[in-house]
Amino acid sequence: MVEVNLPTEASVAFQMAAMTAMLLLLLTAACFDLAYRTIPDWVCGALAAVGLASRVTVGLGAVAISAGTAAVVFAALAFVHARGVLGGGDVKLLSAVTLGLSAPGAYHLLMGTAFAGGAIGILYLALRRLPRPQLCPPGMSQVRRLWIVERWRWRRRNCLPYGVAIAVGGFWALMSGAGM
Repeated sequence: MVEVNLPTEASVAFQMAAMTAMLLLLLTAACFDLAYRTIPDWVCGALAAVGLASRVTVGLGAVAISAGTAAVVFAALAFVHARGVLGGGDVKLLSAVTLGLSAPGAYHLLMGTAFAGGAIGILYLALRRLPRPQLCPPGMSQVRRLWIVERWRWRRRNCLPYGVAIAVGGFWALMSGAGM
């Protein structure tokens, strides 16, 4: 007879708390990347720790699969980063999120990130045609200031905030049910 381990209430509650924490950390990473074009190391470290803890509750086999998948993703992205195509923060963020996901969840993460990155790229190409932004007067709201700075970045053809695309892919992977 095959023994089936059903998740306990505490395990399910921990998984839900871990997923909520990961979603909030992804939102934080997206906000930092949009505003500053940098992703703080503490966000990536916290994502990796929460993700790893959530995988431990599933079992050691799940930890091994997630760690192996994250290592492959990191190696592939480090190669891309060495070519100057992707930033180092994006590599760390994508690898940290992968550490907390199952193999199908990692697939959803990568596909969601690719689609969101394509959409952001198309949006940035389309918005380059907007007129030149005015300077930010004092007392302006932070949202309006961010809008003006982004318009300036579009015209200068600066890098895309790919952390936003990674956050969208992470949201999709976690919310689709394939993630954890």
